[in-house]
Amino acid sequence: MKAAGIIAAGEGSRLQSVAPIKPLIQVAGRSLCSWVVSGLQTAGVDEITVLHNSRGKALRGSLKDSCPAVSFTFLQADTASSWESFRLVARTLSARNLNFLISTSDCLMPPVAVAEFAKAMEASCADAGLALTTFVDDEKPLWAQVDGGFVKKLGESARKDAVTCGLYYLSSAVVEQMGSASQFSSLRSYLGSLVSKFRIAAKVFPKSLDIDRPEDLIAAESFLISR
Repeated sequence: MKAAGIIAAGEGSRLQSVAPIKPLIQVAGRSLCSWVVSGLQTAGVDEITVLHNSRGKALRGSLKDSCPAVSFTFLQADTASSWESFRLVARTLSARNLNFLISTSDCLMPPVAVAEFAKAMEASCADAGLALTTFVDDEKPLWAQVDGGFVKKLGESARKDAVTCGLYYLSSAVVEQMGSASQFSSLRSYLGSLVSKFRIAAKVFPKSLDIDRPEDLIAAESFLISR
């Protein structure tokens, strides 16, 4: 996999006192989004499509300066939901790639873990895949039940083995069957619909972080510096 996408179009309203937009929050001397880019580069990715909203234009120059080896494609849209953002990035990537990764802009994982996820997804021959973690620090986690390396159920009715952490693998076969932008109210609703239709591989990691509140920054800095 040489291509990936980053969803950086969320409002991040609880973090506006820290930075104008969430992806530009500084963590251990670098922007949050540039940490995500570094992880994708470790997985062999050199082409990244980034979706930002109308407030996020500054992200373009920041990423080009901090990650000069990456070929960026930038999309701008004020999407109505996480599902609409995911769909837009996925459809853009599938026009040129058979498979790819998509990350949220606040999914913090050690770069080696991102590379392990990419390798595991390619080896699985699955239609799609989810990175999962047993470390739960989310107000509304999406639980996954995992059996034999595959996701068998998602949501509250699932056996609580692990939770999603914002890193995904998709094949063009899945994208071809995506519904309209208004079909789902959220990304978690869409992911739940995939389990009965496709083989969804899972890779479980002991820890990943996402940044939702100002107090998350201290834990994020410690986590990244220790790696």
